[in-house]
Amino acid sequence: MTATMADVAREAGVSASTVSRVFSLPDTVRADTRERVLAVARRLDFTPNRAASSLARGRTRTLGLLVPDVANPYYAEIVKAVQHRARAKDHALFLADVGDDPGDGFELAQAMARQTDGLLLAGPRMTDDMVRALARAGPVALIGARLAETDSAYAELGTGMRHVVRHLAALGHRRIVYVNGTRTARTAGHRQPVREACDEHGVELVEQLGPFDLTFDNGVAAADLVPVSGATAVIAHNEMVAHGVAGGLARQGRSIPGDFSLVTVDDTFMARAIHPALTALHIPLDLMSTRGVDLLLRRIDDPDGEPRHAALATSLVVRSSTAHPGGPAA
Repeated sequence: MTATMADVAREAGVSASTVSRVFSLPDTVRADTRERVLAVARRLDFTPNRAASSLARGRTRTLGLLVPDVANPYYAEIVKAVQHRARAKDHALFLADVGDDPGDGFELAQAMARQTDGLLLAGPRMTDDMVRALARAGPVALIGARLAETDSAYAELGTGMRHVVRHLAALGHRRIVYVNGTRTARTAGHRQPVREACDEHGVELVEQLGPFDLTFDNGVAAADLVPVSGATAVIAHNEMVAHGVAGGLARQGRSIPGDFSLVTVDDTFMARAIHPALTALHIPLDLMSTRGVDLLLRRIDDPDGEPRHAALATSLVVRSSTAHPGGPAA
């Protein structure tokens, strides 16, 4: 006969509700009690009915993840990391590629919220008011973006962008151009710390090129404007744009880093996949995604708690795409 929860409770000397919490909310049970219950469950070959347990608590044990572009390696890495963490926490994942249109993203998020326990919004293009509306309706956490009223896991880019400028200034660059991202991207605010760092190091920041949608083709278009800017170094908003800039400059017969140094933000495998490999501001996507899942699960369990934020440090990874102006690679 198949063992039941009542059998485990009787053998372990605890209540059936304690057995239920051991399998559904283990952190709420004392360690010695938890181990005793698990030992009895193994001995009796007891397997909890996850579906029934979730139904009793009004949970689906599924999370929703919305990304602007699943083909972008940045978001592909987030999807992989979120899925891995969700599975480790015994949750399934629904994924939606919502594009850059704020209205489309909001409508898809509303639909997904009705089928999941909570939503993860990665680099959302929605307005702040849209995000707030979703958070009022149910559990929401942001990945790669910050909103004061919403749980958020994000990279602390201000310090990182200053490291980028300091690196270029140390190489001797005195005029830098920044290729900006789309206006709907919350990380479009990179520019302010870049400007502050340029002022600090006596470097001129050329008025930003863009905003551009975050695609390879728009990076190529930006490359047409780089030579006339008078800059000797380029900071690209992300790797898709950086690869386009590199390709566009190559088509003009210009070299990296011989004619222009190039730095990207993101640092997925793509930064190492071309020649020369790109100097990059590394964002810890795996850790950021893991923190986002944990924040959402905590919000599901504590819907009225204060918003929590995880600001993760970035690091500058110097490769072959930056050098002294007109000189050998650094």
